[in-house]
Amino acid sequence: MRGVIRPAALLLAVLLATIPAASADTGFDPDRYPVPDLWVNESIETIAISGELSLQPEPGVTAEGAFGIPFGSIVVHTADRTTLIFDSGGNHLFSISDERSTKIPTPAGVEKPCTWVNQVPSGSRSYHHDNATFVFGTAGEPPILTVIDESPKPVEDPIAIEITSLHEGGVAWIDVVPPHVAVVGEVHAPAGVRSVVVRSGAGEVSCGNGTEFACSVPVLTGENTITVTAWDNYGRRAEKSVNLTIRIGIPPPPSIAVSGRVTDAGGNPVPGALVRFESVFTLDDKPIAATNVTGEDGRYLVDTLGYWQTVTVEKEGYSTLREEFIFESLTNTLNLELESSSRTVPGFGPALGVLSLVGALLLLIGRKRW
Repeated sequence: MRGVIRPAALLLAVLLATIPAASADTGFDPDRYPVPDLWVNESIETIAISGELSLQPEPGVTAEGAFGIPFGSIVVHTADRTTLIFDSGGNHLFSISDERSTKIPTPAGVEKPCTWVNQVPSGSRSYHHDNATFVFGTAGEPPILTVIDESPKPVEDPIAIEITSLHEGGVAWIDVVPPHVAVVGEVHAPAGVRSVVVRSGAGEVSCGNGTEFACSVPVLTGENTITVTAWDNYGRRAEKSVNLTIRIGIPPPPSIAVSGRVTDAGGNPVPGALVRFESVFTLDDKPIAATNVTGEDGRYLVDTLGYWQTVTVEKEGYSTLREEFIFESLTNTLNLELESSSRTVPGFGPALGVLSLVGALLLLIGRKRW
């Protein structure tokens, strides 16, 4: 039974020992060297060999232990791990099992079936196109060897990015303007890292081409999305983003809770009093304050930021209380006392009353002398 093999557009992964690859700007035109239809003779027995493939005038095992194939041969590595040898006209010569053949070390130090290693004359040049490699001798055209790779390619690990300096949904406090954050992490790319770029809504920064990266990227006040993009040496890319909120100022301490009662001088509760706590810290240049109104029993509860607070209590009919406190715990009790306001007749204050009394006394004394 006969079949036909035609070159498929697969990624080239052929190992050709001792063949220097020509540069990409040599003007090589693969259309000038069409591969003929390759007729597979399934009656040919599949064999195993113990030496690498070698271009020889006569096919078969050489004195050096290599397996000779004719000049102009077309070697096809199939998906079922069989290597097929054809002559330049597409006639099937040999079927060789990759699995049963001897494994030998390649120049890269990796063991491969000997069917994947080829001996060619010194000075030969190779050109790669799609899944084919064309090898030319020192005499020029035509190719002395063509290798077609139809074997399945190993699945490579995807590019992985890990950001170690930031966490999703985090809050960063920055006391310098314009604000920047440090972005630190690692890139895992089996094909090597070509470049790493970090961007935010405020700008973009290049972070080199190493497996570890660290750079400072500008950010905006408020919500930001920090995105790290990495490219490998095949041009493939991967991204990872982290959402971050930026606050301007010194980081505030933890939230504290303060509760207590507001009473008058007699210990009676003062309902409806406005209790305001204002921290010495600011948030985005705005004061941090929390308020509460006392209930019928005079009690209040306030959650605020910072241990150092300015407390203000206001209630009509009472003098305003304003005092600073430094708390030492996350949960605190603070009872406050208001003093009643002095009631005076409009236009008749205490000073005027004293003067009027003195005048009356003088008038009375004068009358007695009269």
